[in-house]
Order: sequence, then structure tokens, then C-alpha cells
Amino acid sequence: MGKKRGRSRQPAQLNKAAKPAPTAVTFTTEQVAALMAANRLGGQTTGVFPPLPRTDPPVAFGPGVPLYPAAIDPPRPDSGRPEPRFNEYPVSSNLPGMSDRLVPWKVLRDAADVGGLPRRCIEIRKNEVASLAWTVRLSEAAVERAQEGSDQPDHEVAKALRQQHSAEITRCMEFLERPDRGQGEMASDWFGKLLEEHFVLDALAIYPRRTLGGDLYALEILDGSTIKPLRDHRGGRPQPPNPAYQQLLWGFPRGEFIADTDGDGNVLNGYRSDHLVYRRRNVRAHTPYGYSAVEQCLEDLDVWLKRRSWIKSEYTDGTVPSALVTNSGASGWTPAQIKEYETFLNDAYGPTGARHRLRILPPGMELGQQADAAERYRPEYDLFLIKLMVAHFDTTIAELGFTEQGGLGSTGWHEGQASVQRRKGTLPTVRWLQETVTDILRLHLGMSRDLEFAFLGLEEEDEAAADAVDEGRFKTGRLTLNETRDRAGKPRYDFPEADKPMLVTTRGVVFLEGAAEQAPPGIVIGPPKGTEETPEGDHTGEEPDDEEDDSDEEETGEDPERNEAVKTELAAFRRWARRNPAPRRPFRFQVVTKADAPDINTEIVLFADPVADGGGADPKVSSSPDIEQVRDWPGWQADVRVAAYWKPRIIKAMQGAVDAKGLAERWIAQRGITAKADEPSLDGVQSAGGDDGHREPWHDAIGWLTAQGISLVQALLIIREVQTDGYVIGERSATSVLAGHSTVDWSKWTPGDPDAARLVRPTGAVNGLQTLLDDAGLIIRNVAANRMDRLAKVLSDALARGDSADATALSIEHLLTDPAWAERIAVTEIARAVSAASLFTYQANGIRQKSWLTAVDQRVCPVCLTNESAGAIPIGQQFPSGHAYPPGHPSCRCALMPEGIGT
Repeated sequence: MGKKRGRSRQPAQLNKAAKPAPTAVTFTTEQVAALMAANRLGGQTTGVFPPLPRTDPPVAFGPGVPLYPAAIDPPRPDSGRPEPRFNEYPVSSNLPGMSDRLVPWKVLRDAADVGGLPRRCIEIRKNEVASLAWTVRLSEAAVERAQEGSDQPDHEVAKALRQQHSAEITRCMEFLERPDRGQGEMASDWFGKLLEEHFVLDALAIYPRRTLGGDLYALEILDGSTIKPLRDHRGGRPQPPNPAYQQLLWGFPRGEFIADTDGDGNVLNGYRSDHLVYRRRNVRAHTPYGYSAVEQCLEDLDVWLKRRSWIKSEYTDGTVPSALVTNSGASGWTPAQIKEYETFLNDAYGPTGARHRLRILPPGMELGQQADAAERYRPEYDLFLIKLMVAHFDTTIAELGFTEQGGLGSTGWHEGQASVQRRKGTLPTVRWLQETVTDILRLHLGMSRDLEFAFLGLEEEDEAAADAVDEGRFKTGRLTLNETRDRAGKPRYDFPEADKPMLVTTRGVVFLEGAAEQAPPGIVIGPPKGTEETPEGDHTGEEPDDEEDDSDEEETGEDPERNEAVKTELAAFRRWARRNPAPRRPFRFQVVTKADAPDINTEIVLFADPVADGGGADPKVSSSPDIEQVRDWPGWQADVRVAAYWKPRIIKAMQGAVDAKGLAERWIAQRGITAKADEPSLDGVQSAGGDDGHREPWHDAIGWLTAQGISLVQALLIIREVQTDGYVIGERSATSVLAGHSTVDWSKWTPGDPDAARLVRPTGAVNGLQTLLDDAGLIIRNVAANRMDRLAKVLSDALARGDSADATALSIEHLLTDPAWAERIAVTEIARAVSAASLFTYQANGIRQKSWLTAVDQRVCPVCLTNESAGAIPIGQQFPSGHAYPPGHPSCRCALMPEGIGT
């Protein structure tokens, strides 16, 4: 028995004498290829397949001939070669317990709920998306497809297509209002749960639960950590009818499901109860799993948690001694005695109160205080760790309630970062979610491919800028009125004009449809007669920036165009004839023919040939090139000089009215950070006049400016001084005209003279100046209100764009110091004062009629030409434009002339 127990149990062949190892043999590439090619059995390859040709010649120091592949997958029948695998997956990865995941699901679930920061970031991201309004609408691609094959107008095609799908849209909208009715989940609950799975696991598993009749009952969101994606032999998703997913519960498969679509994107056999929708946001080639924000932040979260744990320990027992006791050896204690005393001393310092009492150390011991450890408690490092973590969730520290300490990166910088976060985080997530929901509805709810799911208010954080973009597209004909309402999620208008592209000009609306029939190419088309409106600012001195060139818009049609040109040229001729009673050369007409003016003395007029198309003259031109440039209004040189004097002073007065830097910082600090949480009216308002009754964004900014005590009235009191100078020009010029002179001696007066009123002659005109100055208060308030509107718009736009405080302050300064606006105010108010003085002077001298004289040294608008063509009218009557005297519009320099002198 002992011998048996001592006998070796190894196999017999291992007990034999070891044979010598075979000599190593080296094969060339050609020999290896020949051996592999010879490895054939019955015409079938075992481990080899028809290789691609190797035609490169073997050269010295070359790359070598590639080895012939050994196939492990079945070859294709057509090529005899296998298809490539998606990745090198772990062997038996479809079995339970086998996975290429590095982080267990439970770690991600736990990490999302500890530390505070990940959970707060997740909730912020969920709320900003789940709170958006949504709709089901026609896709742009569907509208374009329908328009391509139709001979009807595009808006009619779109309208018909929308009516065709109206019932389908209603059905899909009703389902999405309660996408999981079995769990009683509304749309916001359902989207919140979906986003939770996305941010924590990036494994979105949706089970399309059906009724026994095959209709979709609910879209149930499953716990993505229980779903195991399976692989086919290539490492990809198995195609139906093979199972693509298994649900593992307690470590064992409890159910399996096929993919919701096959390789062609179709649902297998219509609707089935064993489909499963599995989506990832971060799709990667080497694994079937996603890469969530929580998983990305794990390393930074680990550092954050460890630092918090260290801080907690510091506040309890402490982790680093605050001081060390040095033993010089004079006490003669043994190590055991030293250890015993150390324990006694630490125990004695245990109670909080005892730590502040004096202690007498034994002889030979000295207390050595530790260096200041304040650096370990600096908040900058904590803020750095917070930034690292929130970056994984595409949020900002401002949304968490943290701010920088100051300087670059303060409140204005936070707003800029919020805009960046929205661009790189919110919008991509929302668009991915839109595509996902659209695909699910099309596959499992049977929604038409002409429809799509869409979130509304994607520009809610930038509402003012979005409104400006839509407004620009609408006014230039790139969007119809109903299309802009579709983008805003509002009901469509039912009148046909809302579906027609149009151009919106300062003088009205021009529809693009049929524009080619109204006038030949090159002719400017305007709205029909009777739709003109007096330019804004007649009573305020203001003029919107986009209305300075409103005279570019002309009347519609060929005959009205020529009639206007004839009217303009005849008015220019009458001015020329009045100023040149004995002309040295004839007036050359460019448009007018003898038939147009048979009563004109043809001996002094040379008519030109009429234009072939019956028009061609530009009614903007006040006269032809041959008109004698005679100025018989004495104030036309003085007003330009005075306007040049007051322009920089108006700019300086406005610049000093507001602290642009301080105002910008307060606006962003008080409105920027809290706008989303506390000021929803700044984020989600619609256009003024909409059916929701909301106000424009800058209306809220106006209220804020008022609360800040911002007022421009005091600065604009300078208008009274401007008008005083203008009144001097008007009174002196009118007096000169009444005396038969065309010049005035201005040498005794300079603009800005504080005693300018003394130059007004002691007649009734003095009372006229006082009346003008008394009325200036209304003008000043209107101008101030207009500038406040513009200032509020600047603040609202800056907030929407995410501008910093410096950028916002620069925008404010540009508005307040706009040289074009300052010049417009100076010119307009000087002209107003000039005309008021002229009218008062004429009335004081018994003049009963007046006429409108346009300035020939500048472009003349149709409003002023119409007033001039009216000729002499009673001095108390209004001109055709409704004005008693110039200016007829901002920047107008026309003059008021006396008529019927001596009658």
C-alpha cells in the first residue's frame, strides 16, 4: 500500500524518457501560402477562402506579402469570402455573466444619486427638455416632395397636405398626451423617465405594449440595466426573427425580444408583441452599450467624494495633527512612557472645551505648531472639481447656483457659457430625442412618414433672436405667415394671404405671387395707392433704422410709375421757372412730352423724346441734371452748420445719461442667472399681438429699466437748445424772404449762443419761440420713450444671445452714441423750429397763403413732392400729407414759403 501511495499518478507517456525537442523550422511567406492553399478537402476550404490577389513583387526591405486570412465566419456565396466582423467581441458574450462592460449598472445607478452634484445636473437637463411644448407636424421634406410634383402654388399644396393629415396628426397627438397610460404617465413624466435612462445608463429600452388586437397601447420604458443586447456571429445586432435582446432578472434570462426593425428598417410581420426598442445616444463600434454622462464623470466624481469625505473627517476627529510635540530627551522617559503620555494628552483634548485650556508639558518637550494648512480648504479647488463634473452633463456652474469670484468669468461669462451649453448640449439631445420619438411613432403607431414629432421652443432661451430671424425670413418672403406660426406652435390663419410669400416694406406689403405681371424686371414694386403711411417719428423726431430710406419704395404699375415721374419733373420745372424768371438756357425734360404739358411755353422748353416704355424716370430725383441749382431759402446753409454743431453735443448728452457698464452688469446679474427660474416671461414669450396675449421680451426689460430709475428725458432737454437755434434761423430767413432777399448775414451769430433768443426780433415771433419750447416737452418725452424701447431691446437681445457684461455695455454705448440718430434728431428738430418760426413770422406779417418748398440739394421723397405740388394753400390749412409745415418726415429739410405777398 505504501508503494502504491508513493507511485506517480502521472500518465505513462509523461513518465517515459523525454524526447529531444524538434528543431525549429522557418517558413517563407510563399511556403505558408502554399501550405494554406493546399489545405482543401472535397473542394471546400477549411480555414482558408479564395484570397484577394497578391501582385506586389517581393522586394528588399519591403512590407512583406500579407498572410492569407483564415476565415472563422461563413463565406458569402457570391464572393466566397466572409463579411467583416463589427468588433472583436468577447467569446460567448451572449451568455449570462459575460459582458464587455467595464462599469456595472449598479455603480451608475448609485453614482447618479450620491454626491448631490450628478443628481442636480440630471434634474436640470431633464427639466429643460421635459418642460418644452411639443407637437406633431408636417415635415419639410414631405412638403417639398408634394410641391415638386404639383402645378399648384406651393402654399396651396402645403395647405392641402396639411388638411389630408389633420386626422392623423390629431390621433398621434392624443396618444402622446399619455404615452404610457398603463402606468398613468403623462407626456412630461414619460420624457423625464426617458431622459433619466439616457443620462444615467445611456440604455433606452422601450417596450411597445399592444392590445390583443395588435394596436399600440403604451410605450413602456423598461430598466435599461436589465436588458442584455445580444450579438450575431459578426458582432452586430441579430436581425429578426432571431432574438436581439434578453431581459436578465436575478442573473438568468427571463424573456427575449426581437429588434423593432430589420436590416431594411421595416417592422417584421407588421406589429408583434415581442418587439423591443433599444436606443443609445453614444453609439460606439466596439460595444453594443452606450456611454452615459454619469459613466463619463465617474473618475471626477470619485475625487469629489473623497474630498468631501476628507472634509467631513476634518470636522470630526481631524486627519492631520495641528501640532507636534518635540521630546528633547531631558525627561528621560522610555518609549512606553512617551506613548502612554501621548494617549493621555490626546484623551484630555477630546472634549471641545478642553482643547482651549492651557497645558503644561513635561520637561524637555516643546510644542511645534504645524504650518498653516489653509490651502487645503481653498474653495477654488472645489469649484474646479464642480466644473469638471458639470461639463460631462453639459450644464454650467451658474445653473447650480455657483458663481466665479469675479473678473473674467463672472456673471456675463456665465451667460455666454449658458449659450454654449445650449448649443452643444441641449439642442443635440433634443434633436436626437425628436428623431427617436418620430421613428418609434412611425414604426409602432403607424404614423405617416410625412409627419414628424418636434419640440417647440427650442429657441426659448434665445427668443428675441429667434423672433428676429423668423421676422427677417417672413419679411423677405422666405417664410409665409402661417409657416412662422407653425414654427411657434400656434394655430394657422385661415385667410389665403397667410399662405402667400410676401415682401414687407416700410410702406406696405408686396406679394411675390404675380409680381412679374405687375411690372417688368428692374422696376421697383410698391403697395397700391392709398396704403402709404406717414413714416414713424413725425411727432417724435425718431425714425426706425430700417426706414431711413423709405423713399426707395415706389408706386406699382407702368402708368402710375410714369405719372409719378411726370409729376415729379413738372414740379421740378415749376421750381426752376420760379427761381429763374429769365433763364439763360432751356429746361430739358427727360420724361414729359408736349401732350403731358400743353400749357407750358415751348419757346423756353426743349422737350426730350418720350421713353419707349412710357416711364423710366426715377421719381426720387428732384430734378434733371440740367436744372439750375438755385437756392432761394436763406436758411439752407445755416441749418446744416447748426446740425453739425449740435450732433456731437447730443451724443455727449446721451452718453452721460446712462452708466452703460454698470447698467449691463446689473441687468445680467439680476436677470441673466435667474431668468430661467424666476422670469419665465423673458424666456418663453411670443410676439406681441399673438393669441396668447404675451408681451414682447423687451417690454419686461422696459419695466426693469423703469425700476432702475433710468430716464433719458433729462439728457434730451438739449432738444430745447437745438430748437432755439432753429427758431433763430427760421425767423431771420422768413423775414429776409418777406423783404425780397435771399441771403442773411449770419456773422453776428454762432450756433449754441446761450442768448440766441435775443436775436429774435421783438415781435409776435418771440411768443412763437416760447410756444415752441413749451411744446418741446411732448417731443422730448416721445424721443425718450423711443430710445428707451431701443435700449430695452438691446438688453433683451444681449440676454438672449448670452452676451457678457462688457459686450452688453458696448451695445448700449453704440445705441446711445449712434451718430446717425444724433444727426437725424438735430436736422429734424432744427427743421421743425425753422418752419414754426417761419409760420409765426408770416402770420405776424399778414401772409394768408403758404407753400411747401423742397430742398434741391438732397433726395426728395414722394410725401414732400406731393405737398409741393399742392402749390399755395391757406396759411391755416394742412398740406396733403397732414402736416401744417415741414418737416414731413425725419431728416426732412424742406422750407415753408409765403404766397400772395402784397395781396
